[in-house]
Amino acid sequence: MVPWKYGFKSVKSIVRIRFTEQQPVNTWNRSAPNEYGFYANVNPAVDHPRWSQAKERRLGEFTKRPTLPFNGYAEQVASLYSGMDLRKFY
Repeated sequence: MVPWKYGFKSVKSIVRIRFTEQQPVNTWNRSAPNEYGFYANVNPAVDHPRWSQAKERRLGEFTKRPTLPFNGYAEQVASLYSGMDLRKFY
């Protein structure tokens, strides 16, 4: 099984891969399962339950700027979400 929240420093770290039906439950999923949807970064018009996603402050910048749909990669990835209700699946 490949850990969802950890990266690998080297391909040598991967000894075996096992596919699973569902994503393994982690601490974040247990503590706040409805806090941050999988598609949260594709639709900044839908707010997170505790904060707005309409604006963001980038590293090294003092002021906030409008968050772009699909994190600015709309041209490359928007077609992957065609037909989906991006307000429901934020």
